[in-house]
Amino acid sequence: MNKNCFGKIRYFLLVMVLSLSVAVVNAQSFYNTTSWKFSNPKPFGITILDVDYFDNNNVLAVGSDGGICKSTDGGNTWVYGVFTYYTSANTLTKCTFNDVHFVTSTVAYAAGSPGCLAKSTDGGATWTLIRTPLFDKGRNINTVWFVNKDTGYIGGQHNTPDSLPKVYFTRNGGTTWDSLSAPTGGKSRIGYVNNVNLAPVIIDVTAKDKEIQRIEFLNENTGYIVGSGLSTFERHPAAIANCSVSGTTTSGSHHASLVWKFTNGTLTDYSTSKERLGYTGVPTGTITCTSRYASLQACTQTYKAISILNDSTLLMMSFNNNIVLKIHTGKNDSTQNVAVPGLYEKGKYDVLNYPFPPNNIPIPNPQVLLASNPYQLRKAANGKLYAAANFGLLWTSVDNGANWVRELSLPQGKNYSSFATWALDIAPNGKFLSMGQAGVFADSIPGRAGGWQSPYITTPAGGSFTKFEFADCNNGIAAGGANINVTTDGGATWIDKTRQDFINSNYTINGMAYPNLNKVYIAVNSGILYSSPDKGTTLDPIYSNFNFQMQDVAAQGNDSIWLVASSAFSIPAASRTSSIFRSFNGGTTWSAVSAPFAVGSTFQTLTDIEFPTRLVGYASGNKDTIWKTTDAGVTWTKLPLPFPGVTPQISYTDMFALDANTVFLCGNGFPRKVVIKTTDGGATWQDITGNITTIYPVGNMNGVLFHDANNGYVCGPGGALLKTNNGGTSWVLDIAPTANLSTALAFAPRTVSAGITMANRRLFMSGPNVSGAPIMEYGNPALVNISSTETVTGSCTNVASGSVTITATGAIAPYSYSLNGGAFQASNTFNGLPAGLHTITIRDNACGVLTKSITVATRTSPAVSAGPDVTIVDGDEATLTATSSSSNGSSSWTPSGTIVSGGNTLNPVVKPNVSTTYTYRFQDSNGCVATDDAFVTVIPYCIKVMDAFTPNGDGMNDRWLVTNGAPCTKKNAVTIFNRYGHVVYKSDDYKNDWDGTYNGKPVPDATYYYVVTLQLINGKSVYLKGDVTILR
Repeated sequence: MNKNCFGKIRYFLLVMVLSLSVAVVNAQSFYNTTSWKFSNPKPFGITILDVDYFDNNNVLAVGSDGGICKSTDGGNTWVYGVFTYYTSANTLTKCTFNDVHFVTSTVAYAAGSPGCLAKSTDGGATWTLIRTPLFDKGRNINTVWFVNKDTGYIGGQHNTPDSLPKVYFTRNGGTTWDSLSAPTGGKSRIGYVNNVNLAPVIIDVTAKDKEIQRIEFLNENTGYIVGSGLSTFERHPAAIANCSVSGTTTSGSHHASLVWKFTNGTLTDYSTSKERLGYTGVPTGTITCTSRYASLQACTQTYKAISILNDSTLLMMSFNNNIVLKIHTGKNDSTQNVAVPGLYEKGKYDVLNYPFPPNNIPIPNPQVLLASNPYQLRKAANGKLYAAANFGLLWTSVDNGANWVRELSLPQGKNYSSFATWALDIAPNGKFLSMGQAGVFADSIPGRAGGWQSPYITTPAGGSFTKFEFADCNNGIAAGGANINVTTDGGATWIDKTRQDFINSNYTINGMAYPNLNKVYIAVNSGILYSSPDKGTTLDPIYSNFNFQMQDVAAQGNDSIWLVASSAFSIPAASRTSSIFRSFNGGTTWSAVSAPFAVGSTFQTLTDIEFPTRLVGYASGNKDTIWKTTDAGVTWTKLPLPFPGVTPQISYTDMFALDANTVFLCGNGFPRKVVIKTTDGGATWQDITGNITTIYPVGNMNGVLFHDANNGYVCGPGGALLKTNNGGTSWVLDIAPTANLSTALAFAPRTVSAGITMANRRLFMSGPNVSGAPIMEYGNPALVNISSTETVTGSCTNVASGSVTITATGAIAPYSYSLNGGAFQASNTFNGLPAGLHTITIRDNACGVLTKSITVATRTSPAVSAGPDVTIVDGDEATLTATSSSSNGSSSWTPSGTIVSGGNTLNPVVKPNVSTTYTYRFQDSNGCVATDDAFVTVIPYCIKVMDAFTPNGDGMNDRWLVTNGAPCTKKNAVTIFNRYGHVVYKSDDYKNDWDGTYNGKPVPDATYYYVVTLQLINGKSVYLKGDVTILR
């Protein structure tokens, strides 16, 4: 049922009858969704008492131990946390939530005890405490209903000296509160039926000492308030056998279950007195002068489950005894009071179900309703009524409560199929959601095959764990009673190895040691020590002594075992003692050490034993006494008393030896409770209880575990966890969303290397439990789990050049890294990655694993050209002409040795002495690189004009040469003159081919004069003048 709000309430509220108007200040509160996680059950183990859909997706559930749960997918997955706050006595506590109202998409209220009303303004993500008139005295707030985000009503226990409960209301979201006074009910007859000396008395039916349990509104003008039936007992004169008066007695025959109707700001009483239900109270059988008017069972019930059928009809189902009433509250509905003739009282009352009525009450038959503890009645869109109750049952009616049919509210064939489902709601789309005991929940969707479905897992359905150890980061065992719970994946899942033989024999597991993966020792109260090579699947007795109860066991390595025991109850009290048993061959043979432990009335019951090394051990128990050995348990010395002469003496509940010299113990001796430590092997003791008794005044200290000499935990009932980071000088309290007694603490893994902080370690907590088998995991996920950030460089299009650098934090360092399923490496950097999706996996030094996907982006590489190839003459320079598609980047050329200038520009000047390939490299701002080559050809210098030649036809020096044949010129022009200045030869494109002729005839041998112009291949021109001699 969606608890709809009805818009802005009208001004008639201004004329309500007010008995209180108070402005309140919000107290300090916390909603913690990070520190605590249920390892078992899953997804959570909070007992849910109410659930409310806002729409098809958003739903809130609340319940025991401060539990608030939120789902944004219709109840498939959940985020949960614990709500704690400081009471008026400045004590941190958690709320037991009874009711939740999801008013708008952002505003919600949750009510509970003691004196707790929480408000969310962000759809349930965060919550703060609203201080109400019920806060200061810590009175129960059982119900809350808001007709809009600001105007709402709460009810619960009475809070004023008149002992009358009131409906408190606010018009401003809880900033200020007023109240509606309790209305007076009808008349009821009490006293003696037929005693001439003591006439019966007619009294008013009031709400005195009753408790409001449910408020629901049909619309902003009409609502109903119901609650408990038993109230104060009226005192009147007593009659004895001779009918005379003697003293006084009390009567409860006036009791009536609280029923009020809210109409336009006025409360009208419709409480279910016996007279209104048509019962005179006259007992059946013989009436004497001592016969008194009787009460009616239907009048003393507590009602929480109601359904407003219409504005003048209310249906109610009792919390116990299966009574169903229909009350008509129309203005013309009235009932004659059978005790006061002529008196008509408001309302008409139909008793629809009453398993054991008095003889003169007409009740429909047969009686088939066997509901147990229904909290709510919900009506589906088709008018069918649903009441969720104990044992995984739903009771349904299609005729407005006249007849009921038993249905189921959980999947069948599960170990939780009979769990109570006290919370039920129906989403607007018709989806049913049942929730309840130990976090169980299931949903049913109309038209979906398979009926009720649930992802809920609890292993086992119920358990008691007093010992907890991890052999490594994955393998852990929780044990106690007859239960052995095993995990092989660090608490992600659990395997139930409960011992039915222990249950049958009333064996209780008192001690456990888990020194390595293949060895577990289990000590039981029957006088037996068991060994298991397979985590408790098989247990082999390796020592038994039925004169003792085995209390605890310690182990070192593969073969050293110490067992502490105290006398069995079968031993006479005068002969009882404690003893320690030792084995150094894995339990094959044993030796007992009984001295110097006392015998008889002064004996100390030793309950804990610790061996931090093979030689040094400690034993403790009651009577404020601690023992130590330094020779592997051959001899024991009583250590100085931590609190000599102080009474009552402390019984130590747990001991933890960090090393041979550093030991911690916690214990209790009402009203005392202590945490102590030694850092010198027990020579001296320090009381490190600190401020624990102030911040945790109620509850024993049951378990202790330390990370190092300064950082550690102590646990206690109600999910209390106390933490210190300064060696016990001060403590802070954190409260888990569980009612677990909390006696056992364990780190996973058990030990870590130096340098790891306690905040990075995963802590588990459990203990004997009232319901379910909760195992809590504690720690800030950002610290106990691996998290990482990545610096990713994209890959260029022309080469796989991407990279990722991983920065890992949390969990247990150091880390190792893998890319795409490859081998793990110590380096946190991967280079040369192509663009696209990649998978990185990070492992810590324990069992933490984080797998993430990263995307290496594509970076477009620049397009470059080194320019055209160049040819030069030896000794000349050349300017290269590169181009790039990007101007944002850097240029470079290689080789650099022959670069004259501009080596980091597009146009360098080069002067190679041999032909050289120059590589242009451009790196853009994204780091992408492109290259191209330009080839510079170096031609040797070829100009060499001959100063003589012999054109005689002998094949040698027959031609006049101006170059040596190398192609360093493109075009040569020559002109030759005789000594008279006449031109004898001329060529504008000389090819080294003049043979000393003029017009085809040889010129005379003589000296001639030339002018030569040579155009070099680099575009330069060379102008030469000289003489040449012809000799034949």
